[in-house]
Amino acid sequence: MKYSRIVLSVLLFSAIHAVSAKSQNEVYIESASQFQKWCKYQSYRHFRRKKLQPYNWSASTYRKLNDYQTLGSWKVRGKARDVLCHIRVGEKAKHTIMEIQ
Repeated sequence: MKYSRIVLSVLLFSAIHAVSAKSQNEVYIESASQFQKWCKYQSYRHFRRKKLQPYNWSASTYRKLNDYQTLGSWKVRGKARDVLCHIRVGEKAKHTIMEIQ
């Protein structure tokens, strides 16, 4: 009886967490560090969808008036691939402009 209650509560918590979790694009960007992490995650996904393995992420993020800009770089197949992400402070992440060279 006790075991079934534990299992039931774990399943219920998992279901509630899945429903309440926001997608990556619905998150509001409030800080430079948050935006840099978001840019890294999205650019990593971009390369992985193309069956490429990026490594050695390096980036700098700065605020210019009401905008955040992240200038980052991945190594892919031994070559540097530049990433530029740009967003207005306080906007949802889905409004990010991302350029990958």
